[in-house]
Amino acid sequence: MVPLISFTGSTDLEGFVSKVLDLLRERGYRVAIFKEGITEIPLEGYKADGVCSLNSGKVSLSRGVDGFNLKYLSFLLFDDYDIVVCLGVEGPDLPRFELLDRGKGLDCLKSKKNVIGVVSDKGFGGIRTFPLDRPEELVDFIEDKFIKRREDSFPDEVELFVNGRRVPMKHYVKETLREILFGFIKPLKGIDYPVEKLDIRIVVGKGRTP
Repeated sequence: MVPLISFTGSTDLEGFVSKVLDLLRERGYRVAIFKEGITEIPLEGYKADGVCSLNSGKVSLSRGVDGFNLKYLSFLLFDDYDIVVCLGVEGPDLPRFELLDRGKGLDCLKSKKNVIGVVSDKGFGGIRTFPLDRPEELVDFIEDKFIKRREDSFPDEVELFVNGRRVPMKHYVKETLREILFGFIKPLKGIDYPVEKLDIRIVVGKGRTP
């Protein structure tokens, strides 16, 4: 599963995060961003519930969702990336770094959850603190605790989502599921080998009876 982290806080949030993203990309990692905001894709002359714009090898997508699960969205859109950075986004079980304005203390953290570190021009006890003027230290932490940990977890990435929510699986369950699926497709025709990625989707009630 591609790791997700979030940055919230300071008025200079985008400026600092842009430095973090630049450093990650300089180290050869593919980085994606989730950002809250309203960006409409124009579709003049048409009425549609979803829009996908194709331009010079890039895809822009706009569609309505009944709520959203960040892990599921990142799985659908960015599973081949190294990390997904959420900018100004809060969510359950989403590890967060809080960027503090210069001179500010920790009072703002009392009502916030899942904060695993702060970025500040001051040092604090009791919580992991990263210097505001040295983003490379935070990038080292992200690389070691999130990106490399994903690489060491399992040789083949196996994920299961049910109703848009990720289902945790132990190592032997992942291995068993992988062996079953690869065994199932082995006699099928029209498959290009070697298999690099296998997607299966079951939508209950959306099929057609023979």
